[in-house]
Amino acid sequence: MTDTPLDAHTDAPLSWARTRALIASDARRMFAGNGGGSLPQRMFWLLMPTYQALFWYRLSRYCFLRGWRNTARLLFLFNLYRTRVEIPPTTDIGEACLIGHASGVVLYGRIGARATIYGDAKIGGGIDNSIDIGAGPGYPILGDDVTLGYRAAVLGPFRVGDGARLGPFALAVYDVPAGAKLRARKSVIMRPADAAAPASQGSQA
Repeated sequence: MTDTPLDAHTDAPLSWARTRALIASDARRMFAGNGGGSLPQRMFWLLMPTYQALFWYRLSRYCFLRGWRNTARLLFLFNLYRTRVEIPPTTDIGEACLIGHASGVVLYGRIGARATIYGDAKIGGGIDNSIDIGAGPGYPILGDDVTLGYRAAVLGPFRVGDGARLGPFALAVYDVPAGAKLRARKSVIMRPADAAAPASQGSQA
């Protein structure tokens, strides 16, 4: 029996060899972006919550797909308490994932290979849990090479195409085409005179 390719998503049981390969791919991606030539540098990055979150998720996912559900849940809780990253074992993440900032990341659904995820980014349900497009009831599917900026979110049973980039605070509640860039609405600069105008007009009335 041979393993499926690293970036082929499946809910079949994972072999330990494939799980190790996924863990190693996350480490290589992190070293490539942050440097890690010397042993002290590598140990530093391996102990960061950004990598630890993926490491413990991979172990939880392995146990879950092998049918060891209670062990998978315990590893999920340990990961959540230790790193503050919420990735349940039901989530499917492809190879070479990179979490840029661990704080507040929540991932429910299916994510392709080489994803880049920044702080407080979230994917999950909340729109229509009666629809399952292949990632679980109400959950989204992200393609390969997708980037989620700070506090970007994909909520609901929607697809984000390969290479799409969601900027900071962007919210996707619809399908996003491959290669698209999604930007949040710009904040409005209120000068002191502008902010005081409505109050003065109300007092005159």
